[in-house]
Amino acid sequence: MRTGAARGQAGHFHEAGFYRSDAEFRALIVPFAEEGIAAGEPVIIGYDDRKNALLRSWLTDPSAVEFIGDKGLYATPARAIATYWRLFESHLAAGAGQIRIAGEVPHPGNGGRFEGWDRYEAAVNTVWQEFPVWGRCLYDATTAPAAVLDIVERTHPRIVAPSGERRASGRYQDARVFEGLPYAPDPLEDSPPLAELVNRPAADARQALTQIGRGHVPATTLQDLLIGATEASPTPSATAARLPPSASGPRRATSWSPSMTPAPAQPTTWQAWSPPQTGGLGLGSGSCTSSTSTSRSATPATASWSGSAAEQ
Repeated sequence: MRTGAARGQAGHFHEAGFYRSDAEFRALIVPFAEEGIAAGEPVIIGYDDRKNALLRSWLTDPSAVEFIGDKGLYATPARAIATYWRLFESHLAAGAGQIRIAGEVPHPGNGGRFEGWDRYEAAVNTVWQEFPVWGRCLYDATTAPAAVLDIVERTHPRIVAPSGERRASGRYQDARVFEGLPYAPDPLEDSPPLAELVNRPAADARQALTQIGRGHVPATTLQDLLIGATEASPTPSATAARLPPSASGPRRATSWSPSMTPAPAQPTTWQAWSPPQTGGLGLGSGSCTSSTSTSRSATPATASWSGSAAEQ
């Protein structure tokens, strides 16, 4: 049975809060965690070391909270979704009636990049809908840029104040109509592709990416891209393939899914780039930026995976 503000709700109860001091952060997070602990619910916290230390000092029983200190959790949206998904399944199998999570995605205010995380915040409204999750996303209003705060209001159905007052977000946009940050194409996309598969099933894309990347990049980086290929295109529709030669070997990769925004020239295109000017080997890490759903839904995903350098 669900407790608190999420009582009687189905699926992901997604809300955001804004704070301007450690005191306001405490007012937003401590009651949320303590009430979950008292109800015997799993409480999962994913903040940086400083905030995790603060929470341990504030909570009555910090050992009852699952702290995720691994910085890799928010390395990419795809990894965050997959990690949380496994945690949710594990807790549900153990009999949890509700799972509370709170964390902080990368943005310029905390030294990260927000690109892709805007669509992550929109996507989890549907991606996690089959789980009894209460997600509370807290943002520092003194450091997060205005563009980030704007996205937060449009991706969270509810806003909670440090006082505990809760209101519906009048600016909330359903994932199907959500307008994210302008898409910035990876410069690699201007170079000739090492492989291009048009209207091919995701299995073919995974095979091509594996052949290109195996032995050249860390296994975790390749796995991220393969996750992206799996989630984006569950429906096979093979029509054509092209494999241009490359003298320099694989360097980076990007993958396009169906219904990508902005759309490529072909409806479903998977491409791997090999620019000769790139100094180090690497595939792009699979940053899932779904703005509708994953392959677990009947609705086609809107997603892209763009390249970022990774050392061998």
